[in-house]
Amino acid sequence: MFLRIFSYKVKELTRQTWLVGWNFLFPLVLATAFYMGFGNMIKNDPDTFATVETGYVLEITQSKGFEQVLEELSKADDEGFAVISVHTYASVEEAVNDMNSGIISGFFKETEDGIETIIPVNGYDATVMNEIVREYNNYTDVITQVAQDHPEKLAEAIEMISSDSNYISEYNFGNNTSQYIQYFYALLAMTSLFSSWISSNMLEGMCANLSEQGKRVECAPTSKFINISAGILAGLLIQLVSNIIVVVYIQYILKINLGVPLSTMIALCTIGSGLGISSGTLMGSIFKDPRLLVTVPLCFTMTCSFFSGLMWGQIKQLIQYHCPIINKINPAALFTDAMYVRATYGDTYVFRQDVTIMCIMILGCLFFSALFLRRRRYVSL
Repeated sequence: MFLRIFSYKVKELTRQTWLVGWNFLFPLVLATAFYMGFGNMIKNDPDTFATVETGYVLEITQSKGFEQVLEELSKADDEGFAVISVHTYASVEEAVNDMNSGIISGFFKETEDGIETIIPVNGYDATVMNEIVREYNNYTDVITQVAQDHPEKLAEAIEMISSDSNYISEYNFGNNTSQYIQYFYALLAMTSLFSSWISSNMLEGMCANLSEQGKRVECAPTSKFINISAGILAGLLIQLVSNIIVVVYIQYILKINLGVPLSTMIALCTIGSGLGISSGTLMGSIFKDPRLLVTVPLCFTMTCSFFSGLMWGQIKQLIQYHCPIINKINPAALFTDAMYVRATYGDTYVFRQDVTIMCIMILGCLFFSALFLRRRRYVSL
């Protein structure tokens, strides 16, 4: 029975023209407008970190391990991003020619005396290359010192350093943290909260005091819990598909890298869609006027989206400075903050905190919705 109701709800919702227009087409139109407005500023942002094109010249018979470090740093991560891209040269003259031509930013030269960094100007590229050499020298100094003072522990030291790959692992430099990328995060948050219309519309067809269809549903022998659960999951599935379409459109058609692994992005969109569905269910359980079931979710979605930075990018920062608690109870702000933190700093405490608060909000909305819907009684049907 559950699967049958679920399939019927999916068919019923997908036949709603307003749902196709607002939940599927409108986010694509708005994403296109954002791209036309400042898409190039995101791609060409001078503060955006990109893979550093470097050269490597070996002037001794065999590398002392530095070449292996460069190979590790050249490997792409799950997002297809690598810290450096290495071009190997047989001589310094070849490396200098490519550096002057702009093919590489600079190059490493390994000699018997150590590693030397040659780069013409200061900046991100110089900082990254110097940091690589500094960390490599620190570890080799440790091994040399252990070999001199405690040669019996040399193998243990090498094993310990080999297991600690922090100096050869990618550091997330926030390569997609342009100030304009937050508009796309806010767009995804708005799209997720649009699902509040789905659940409020669904409840209109399930409650006897809202529609004739609701009277028939209330009189049916099927459990109200099964009806509502199947409807919520159907709405969640439809909204998740809508969010994935928007993500694919932004990343692979507009070529705007959101900076978050695809699996994490889908998980966040699922949580965001669940938050929209659960909040819409709560609104549908509270308000009894069919007109309010349209206006209230719309006002809720657009208000939350505004304060998350959809219309004015700096509003969230101003709220954080003057009244940060608002950002912690605004579902759209939590969503955009989770995306930004994940793209900039990785899987941190703040990212997990945002996700946890959103999950608590979902459970809270569903809990109170169940209380309100469970207490509905009718004199006659």
